[in-house]
Amino acid sequence: MRKLLLAGVCLLALSVSACQAHNPRTGGALIGGLAGGLLGNTVGKGSGKTIATVGGAILGTIVGSELAGGNRGRGQSQQVVPQQRTSVTVGQCNHIANDGVRSSCERGVAERDREVQRQAERNAYECGRYGRCN
Repeated sequence: MRKLLLAGVCLLALSVSACQAHNPRTGGALIGGLAGGLLGNTVGKGSGKTIATVGGAILGTIVGSELAGGNRGRGQSQQVVPQQRTSVTVGQCNHIANDGVRSSCERGVAERDREVQRQAERNAYECGRYGRCN
């Protein structure tokens, strides 16, 4: 009965982790869950063995997931760089009644925004490549 319960807990940990197949933390969660379940089964005694197995599997999955993903406690912090966005007033061309003229207005706004984006990319390239930063 206990071995069946241990196998069920391990399969539960595997199925929860498998739902995130493309997540790099999956392997760590799998290994952690299995190791935690086995450790809990070894440590627990009597009727508390089942609870220790389940708790060990849950804690092992959490710890394994955290260790597998991220910077692994090297003290590195991720820097968030805010992106500059060109603000386009919604409905900038809505005051134009003629559909064709409004469409031309919207194309002009889009072209202007694309040119601003190209210029920003050129500046960033020159900054990185040649050190010419504004």
